[in-house]
Amino acid sequence: DLNTTAFLYRVIRAEDPDLVVFTGDNIFGADSTDAAKSMDAAIAPAITMNLRWAAVLGNHDQEGTLSREGVMRHLVGMKNTLSRFNPEGVEIDGFGNYNLEVGGVEGTLLANKSVLNLYFLDSGDRSTVWWIPGYGWIKASQQAWFKQTSLSLQVNKLVICHHLGVILTPCTFY
Repeated sequence: DLNTTAFLYRVIRAEDPDLVVFTGDNIFGADSTDAAKSMDAAIAPAITMNLRWAAVLGNHDQEGTLSREGVMRHLVGMKNTLSRFNPEGVEIDGFGNYNLEVGGVEGTLLANKSVLNLYFLDSGDRSTVWWIPGYGWIKASQQAWFKQTSLSLQVNKLVICHHLGVILTPCTFY
């Protein structure tokens, strides 16, 4: 909505970030008659200000005119995005499971080395298990991919970004 977009512009101007992360429910699908257009508007502050950005899906993003897969494919095709669909060659639940490695500062001992990893995990929309009602969760295939990837990179600093429907803190820090 226009108030949220104006707020994002103010926050981005005040904070001057290198990266903007959208952690789900970027649009409320049920109110979006054109999900792609709504997603474009939601992400517009980062694009207009020529910032790199990444996104992960929430449990409501697919309730409009695009499927969950369609929403993620749209995000991956947008300008300045670092979002990815899923890791190549890996069977994994959900859409938009990926990691971004942050390199060290040029001219330092950490240049050309990964100093931080950002992990993005699709926590799903609804439960697919009939006896467990409610929202989805991070599945075993995603946990296995995370474990394998984090062990292979051996970086002690990581941030896990996923949509948390009830808790207001969008990222879990380790």
